[in-house]
Amino acid sequence: MRSFVFLACAALAACNSPSPRFMDSPHVEVTVETSRFSVWRNGDRVEVIRISPEALPRLSVVLARAEVAIERATGCRVWQGTLKGDQAVVTARLACG
Repeated sequence: MRSFVFLACAALAACNSPSPRFMDSPHVEVTVETSRFSVWRNGDRVEVIRISPEALPRLSVVLARAEVAIERATGCRVWQGTLKGDQAVVTARLACG
């Protein structure tokens, strides 16, 4: 039973961990409407992790909110056609001019 509790806690702690490319990158937490995101930036690339619990969010809604979160966190626009992902993790490239 103790092993199960430890594994459950370890899994929950990893929920806001970025992919290896973004591990050493700074991140900002941003709230857009009812969604909360952790935005990780590495140069002109970003990875966004939705950290708010939501019941069956639609992909189109999550992507739109993630784009707003990226723009708020970085001050840059998202490069058209680069916003990709699912309801949990979104990636994009930045167009900082």
